[in-house]
Amino acid sequence: MTDRDMNERLLRLNAALDGELDAMASLRFEREMRDDPAFAAEYRRLAALRDAVRRHAPREAAPPALADRIAALAAPTPPVPASQTAAAPETVVPFRRRAWLDRRALAVAASFAILGFAVGAGLTSLRSPSAADAVAQRLVADFARAEIAGQPFDVASSDRHTVKPWLAAHATISAQIADLAQEGFTLEGGRIAVVDRVPAPTLVYRKREHLIAVTELPATMAGSRGAGAIETVDGFHVARWSDANLSYVAVSDIDENELAAFAEAFRAAQKPAGESPAR
Repeated sequence: MTDRDMNERLLRLNAALDGELDAMASLRFEREMRDDPAFAAEYRRLAALRDAVRRHAPREAAPPALADRIAALAAPTPPVPASQTAAAPETVVPFRRRAWLDRRALAVAASFAILGFAVGAGLTSLRSPSAADAVAQRLVADFARAEIAGQPFDVASSDRHTVKPWLAAHATISAQIADLAQEGFTLEGGRIAVVDRVPAPTLVYRKREHLIAVTELPATMAGSRGAGAIETVDGFHVARWSDANLSYVAVSDIDENELAAFAEAFRAAQKPAGESPAR
C-alpha cells in the first residue's frame, strides 16, 4: 500500500469517527472494514480511544465574565434615538502618542502570546504519555472495547493449530502460543490489535470468568518492553515481558497476583526445559 493510499484510509477513518460520511461512503467504509480485519481493528481502537477521552478528559467552564460578554454581544442592539445621533466631538490623539500606544499594545500582546505558547508547550509535554504508557493505554483501550462489545476474539477456538494459522494470515508477526491449560489458563481464541499501524496477534485466555489478552509485538517497537512489575492502567492490570525476538503485553481485569502467575507460566512455557525464563 502506498503512502497516498494510507493517508486516504486515515482520512476515511477520521471522517467515519466524526460522522462525516454520506450514505454511499458509509456503505463503502463498512465493506472495507468487513474485508480488512486490521482496518476494522484500527477503527475500533480509535473509537474506544475517542470514547475514553470523552469520558475522562476534563472540561473547563467558561469564566462568568466571558459568558456575560458573549451574552451581551449576542443581545440585540437597541435603536438609538434621533436626538443622540449627532456625532460627538472626537478626541484627537497626537500621531506620535498614538503610534507609541500601538507599539506598546503590540509588545504586550506579543509577550502574552509567547507566554501562552510556553505554558501550552509545557502542559503538552507534561500530559503526553511516554512510549511505554502509550502502548499500554492503547492495549487497555482495545481490551475494554472487546469486553464492552462482547467480541473478545476474532477467531474462537481452544485449538492452537486453528488459532495460529488464522493469526499468521492477518498479522505481520508469527504468534507464539503457550498451552497453559494445566495451570488453569485455557486458550479461548485470538484477535488482531493494531499498534503503531502494526497488526499484532493477540491471544485470549480465560481464568474462571476473567479474560487475559496477550499481544505480541516486535521487540524493537518503542514502548513494547516493560519493567517486569504489574502495572495498573485505567483500572486494568498490565504485565509485560520479552524474549529474544518478541515483547509481550498482557492485559486483564484479573487479580494482579494471578496475572503475575500467568505471565510466569507463559514465559516458562516458551523456554526449553532447564532454561530459566527471560525477564
